[in-house]
Amino acid sequence: MVHEVSMGDRQLTSYTLPSPDLAPENGLSYPFTVDQTPGSEQSSTQERVTQTLSQLLIQHLRGTSAIVSLHPRPVYLEAASAYCYPDLMVTHDPRDLDCCQGLDGVVQYPCLIIDVISHPFSGSEKPGQFEQYRQIETLEEYVWLDPTQPKLNCWRQIEPGVWEAYLYESGDDVYLDSLSFLIEIEAIYDGMLTP
Repeated sequence: MVHEVSMGDRQLTSYTLPSPDLAPENGLSYPFTVDQTPGSEQSSTQERVTQTLSQLLIQHLRGTSAIVSLHPRPVYLEAASAYCYPDLMVTHDPRDLDCCQGLDGVVQYPCLIIDVISHPFSGSEKPGQFEQYRQIETLEEYVWLDPTQPKLNCWRQIEPGVWEAYLYESGDDVYLDSLSFLIEIEAIYDGMLTP
């Protein structure tokens, strides 16, 4: 089913913060939600889900040139002249590979971005940051993951500017087309959920 992506009622909360390590001389702003601020702490559940998923992706991508990056590594949004701080992203674009080797490396060409949210969501919601992320020319998929229950929304670009929405819940196999990655949704939560 093809969904036209719009922000609807949701708005991206933006802040401008100084970042001496990243601030280019041209005075760029840094939009991010409260949960994505560079110094913010994830809840222990968010952190565990993020770590588990990153380990699964690293294992899957072993032997490739892909890089799995965790928060607080920024992604630069050229269209918005801004930085965002997703929880997890993957790049295999050669333009990113050299810059990502350093600790301060900024990703510009991710194929996958994953945000582990801090509140429940409905299958029809689209997070505000997706409006920013979908402007990245190399982005193939954006995932919004609930850390409290096996529920994952995935928006997949099926052709330029056309995104399909997928909802995965308990018992489903999650498929990330950008990485040819198939996994049971429960494996992402690795025993963190109680029956």
